[in-house]
Amino acid sequence: MTRKFQKRPRGEVLQFEVGGHRLWTHMSLSEFFALMALCRRGPSTSSEVAREASTWLDTPLPPDGLERALHAVAGLGWVRLDEGIYTISSDGTRIIRSCHIAYTRMLGSGVIHLDVAAARSCAAEFERS
Repeated sequence: MTRKFQKRPRGEVLQFEVGGHRLWTHMSLSEFFALMALCRRGPSTSSEVAREASTWLDTPLPPDGLERALHAVAGLGWVRLDEGIYTISSDGTRIIRSCHIAYTRMLGSGVIHLDVAAARSCAAEFERS
């Protein structure tokens, strides 16, 4: 059985387009982690998503640690939930791709600042893993 989620009211989430892809200005870091985990792992339970994000944070998340974020992205139509398994949708893939590109560009420019250089190094290591 597929679980149904009610979408947020149209005016509640601000959006803009970059290269034909919608970006959402209110994506939380936990929602970003949930979507990235589903992109990397494929269909997963909430526990598997939390376990994947734990490896990036270098600290264990509880099995339901990203449940709220998963529920939020499912409500936006970026993820489908079917019998306890979350699967990223094509809209979710487009959103996470756009955000990932923007974050990478943001962290990659301005390497003269030590904190940006450190973040860029962390992002590069994240991509290698």
